[in-house]
Amino acid sequence: MKKWISIVLVIVVITSVLFLTFQSPAGTTHLSEMVRGWAIKIGYKGDGLQFRSDFHLVEYFVVGLVVGVFGIERGWKAWLPGVFGCGFGLIDETIKVFLPTREFGAVDVVKDFIGVWVAVAIVYLVSYLGRRGHRVE
Repeated sequence: MKKWISIVLVIVVITSVLFLTFQSPAGTTHLSEMVRGWAIKIGYKGDGLQFRSDFHLVEYFVVGLVVGVFGIERGWKAWLPGVFGCGFGLIDETIKVFLPTREFGAVDVVKDFIGVWVAVAIVYLVSYLGRRGHRVE
């Protein structure tokens, strides 16, 4: 059952990221500003463009969590979901080259990679500690 749940989560997260990539300029601006408004309330200080770039850390942290769980459910070493998540980030960013209102961002790719690797490391650390009988509080 856990394996099926992890498959569904990967599909939902990948679909969500691609939805954001292919979203109309008006739609993506509206959504970004709505979420940025919430982030400002909790202390975020960047402008709209900075927020959209910084959001890559959060977005790909979620990707890393999901692919990390997916990898653990299959007995993979940590590098494999990390590479998968980063590869997806690179593909997603490359797709933007072909979209008239989007552009490839090298800084965004770096933020994607950081988000993925931090999340995968956390997932594998929690799994390791769980197998060793330690409680994570």
